Amino acid sequence: MKKANIKIISAGAGSGKTYRLTQEMVALLRGGTRASGIIATTFTSKAAAELAERVRTKLLEEGLTAQANDLSNALIGTVHGLGVKLLKRFAFEAGVSPQVDIMAEEDSQIFFNRSLSQIMTQPRVERINGLADKLGLTKKNEAFDWRRVVQQLVDTARANAFDRDILEQSKVLSFRTFQTFLGEKINYPGDYNAELSELLNETINNISAVGDETKITNEGIGELKTLRNDLQQRSFLFWHQWVKITKIKVSAKCRDLLEPLTDFAKKHAQLADFQSDVENYIASIFDVVIDALGEFERFKKQRGLIDYTDMEVLVRGLLANPSVLEVLNDELDLLMVDEFQDTSPIQLDIFLKLSLIAKHSIWVGDPKQSIYGFRGAEPRLMQAILTHVGIKDEDILKDSWRSRPDIVAATNAIFCRAFADLPTEQVALNAKREDKPEQTEALIHWHFSYDNGGDTRKKQPGSLAEAALLNPSKFFWRVKRIFYLKAKKIRAKRERAILPYFAAPTTTVKPSPMPFIARA
Repeated sequence: MKKANIKIISAGAGSGKTYRLTQEMVALLRGGTRASGIIATTFTSKAAAELAERVRTKLLEEGLTAQANDLSNALIGTVHGLGVKLLKRFAFEAGVSPQVDIMAEEDSQIFFNRSLSQIMTQPRVERINGLADKLGLTKKNEAFDWRRVVQQLVDTARANAFDRDILEQSKVLSFRTFQTFLGEKINYPGDYNAELSELLNETINNISAVGDETKITNEGIGELKTLRNDLQQRSFLFWHQWVKITKIKVSAKCRDLLEPLTDFAKKHAQLADFQSDVENYIASIFDVVIDALGEFERFKKQRGLIDYTDMEVLVRGLLANPSVLEVLNDELDLLMVDEFQDTSPIQLDIFLKLSLIAKHSIWVGDPKQSIYGFRGAEPRLMQAILTHVGIKDEDILKDSWRSRPDIVAATNAIFCRAFADLPTEQVALNAKREDKPEQTEALIHWHFSYDNGGDTRKKQPGSLAEAALLNPSKFFWRVKRIFYLKAKKIRAKRERAILPYFAAPTTTVKPSPMPFIARA
């Protein structure tokens, strides 16, 4: 990577990012950069159209009519849209038809599911289900489905262009890494289930003989008897039941009698059979991923289909082709990457390869706004680039032109703590928008501390809703997330409040009994 070829711009929400991109592109066009030599990627088609329109307008304002007319020759669009154009242009080198058609994402998922069904035999499903049960993945009757794990691994593998060899290595390393937390493997000399049965009987009899009628001891004995019954019926316990034994509680005077059993149960993680079950489960999931991807590739090749991930892999391959690089080296004047905090590993590799040949390269992003992790985006990649390339102070957009001062102050307080690993100047913004005298408060604090039981609890949310309805033009609000110490009561409170609840990503935040509502 050439450091000098990449300019990084850090742009928080409302900091004038599009304005800055417009200024950068216009300045380069004014200085001789060819419009036909521009590749600019944005995350949405709407953002691409807005950028092109702003640049064209600015060029016309400055009397640069020729450059404005020529702007239609620039490649300004989404990553996928630009990838398709490059693939069609270099179709021969990529080994695809010039009329290549990319499958829609929903069609790709349907075809993958069809491929998955081809390799999922009944014995295979039963084997994985059995291992999942033994390991306690389904112990609470939760909606656990190992197929989701398969899908996550498939998405990760495709987003990173992992081939079969890499997945085979990952299968082995996945267990080895986990094994370091289990301790040294023990090949038990005898029948550990028989010894467990003996200890259960002995412990139940010894504690019962004490005559302890406390609630905690009675509950503990009841749990031990249930486990003993399961062991007698199956001749073994699920591994999560071994863990349960270690958590059973009795009164202080019976604790010593329980200890031999719990000490024995704690050793289950080192048993060869337990570690073998873990290894087999991990291997089975990876094998499904490997086989499903192989079947999916065969399915697409038989029908001449490619999807967006295939397109990205092909474009990346093109950038290793000397003849393609020679053409682009003559043509590419400017590479501009917007929202690169949501860049996937393959896309990042494409941008890095293009930056090696582009005369100018400008990347804009904000790690706080990375929202597409479920699509393979990895915000840590942005930090790695920032560390490697560096960023000048003048390229950190520090002013917020969009939000009111109180909202900027609130978000600064939240984000500076949430992103403590980032320099403050890359997180906090200075409020530039001024409040008008007729405006009400930007933040409303909604307190959950009450003196008179449930009456206020029912009335207060209603009054907020009424306030919103009375002045809808000035009161744009929504409850983003409710922080409350009594998590089990959130659903009931939400229903009583009759306020919309918007699901938010699960982020570790210190609980607070006081959320706030913000007005733009």
